[in-house]
Amino acid sequence: MELIIHFNTLPDGLNLDLVRDDLAGLLEDDGWITGSGSNYLELELEDEKVNPKYGILTVKGYLQKAKFAPDTTIELAGTPVGIYE
Repeated sequence: MELIIHFNTLPDGLNLDLVRDDLAGLLEDDGWITGSGSNYLELELEDEKVNPKYGILTVKGYLQKAKFAPDTTIELAGTPVGIYE
């Protein structure tokens, strides 16, 4: 399952490399980063052995704890959802 994080700004003290490293460490075997740009990160959460909902919750929890802005969304199957919803 493809998950795309859309953001306009990064929280203070974070840069894209740190966020990518943090997410890669948190997801371990549950997913991996497939691409990134100045305002998005693209992840793959699909694994036939792991339910992707754990990866989704992990990503959403990380974004909330890192204090990403309220306009940050995660996009699943083309549908964006706010990280605080």
